[in-house]
Amino acid sequence: MRTGAGVEKTIVNPALQTCPPPIFLICSERSGSNLISAMMGAHSGIYSHPPYHLGRDILLNLPRTLAGGVTGPAWKILCAHAVERVRKYRNPAEADRLEAWFSARDRIDPVEIAAFLWQELPEEAKGRHVFVKENNLHHLLPFLLTAFPDAKYVFQTRDPRDFLASAKALRKRWMGNKFGSLRQALTIWRDDQKGGLAALALLGPERVCLVRYEDLVSDASVQLERVCAFLGLAFEPAMLDFHASDAARRVAATIGARENIAKPLMTGNFRKYRKSLSRRDIRSTEAFLGDLMDQLGYPCDYPRRPGRPSFWPGFRPQLTEMFERLANKEIGPFYKHGQRSMTRALDAATVPLCPPIPDTQDRA
Repeated sequence: MRTGAGVEKTIVNPALQTCPPPIFLICSERSGSNLISAMMGAHSGIYSHPPYHLGRDILLNLPRTLAGGVTGPAWKILCAHAVERVRKYRNPAEADRLEAWFSARDRIDPVEIAAFLWQELPEEAKGRHVFVKENNLHHLLPFLLTAFPDAKYVFQTRDPRDFLASAKALRKRWMGNKFGSLRQALTIWRDDQKGGLAALALLGPERVCLVRYEDLVSDASVQLERVCAFLGLAFEPAMLDFHASDAARRVAATIGARENIAKPLMTGNFRKYRKSLSRRDIRSTEAFLGDLMDQLGYPCDYPRRPGRPSFWPGFRPQLTEMFERLANKEIGPFYKHGQRSMTRALDAATVPLCPPIPDTQDRA
């Protein structure tokens, strides 16, 4: 909004002025994001959102709504998806409230949407910090810095070999991999860690707290005290009993891959990859990610020359990718994050933002 002679005045959402600053988690999938969310949510001053990933699915898909706005098919698909996710992970009353809120919109305001979804919709979040776990959150970072200028960030990382072992365990078949292929899994881990490291480097340790999954499970009380101090909160022992909460039980019941959230902490749950990954997979992981592993304190099992990985471990994932994708039914050119059914519906409802370029060339 402009006031006076060329003076810019920023309009701040009133809801953001009355809510404590949110806390955003930057973390790869299969890297303990549900665990730390459950731990943080057990603090009396924090509301931890369930893993419905509305930021990823709604905010990152808003470019689909540019052509049609609130009357277009893409907006209706996104609204219906958000309502269904809240109904599944929270309760029908909140889902109905969200549906009514969407219906009352006459324009699409991303800041308004984010504030309502994360800070205003859940009754339990009122007056508390919200802890937001979102896959691919680093892609939203420029928006978050503007929309929530006082927010803080927790960047959690995990050994990429255990990350890969977990992704492969979810698809119990020949060449099984949640992400479709070894190469895609390693690329996703690399992209996520580079996003977290960039946030830490650019915003500094006053805004971003680095946590390793292995440190969290092996010495939870020390790590949680450190995170609480970073957030300006007092540590609460209840955070160590996260598994006993109703929220943890609800998350664990949604899908088998999250069942450990309702169990006591498994303090030795790392370096499991040595029993489940082949030597070839370990060597390929270290060839692809060794530079970041060195930076994050994950020693490689096989000696390597920095910046000069051996030929076969680095090249093998590219040779096997076609067969892995076929085995995992991941044949698209890109790995599709999020809900496949929603993505298909959005693809089918695409409205061009620009008119077609006329074809005036002679095809003869």
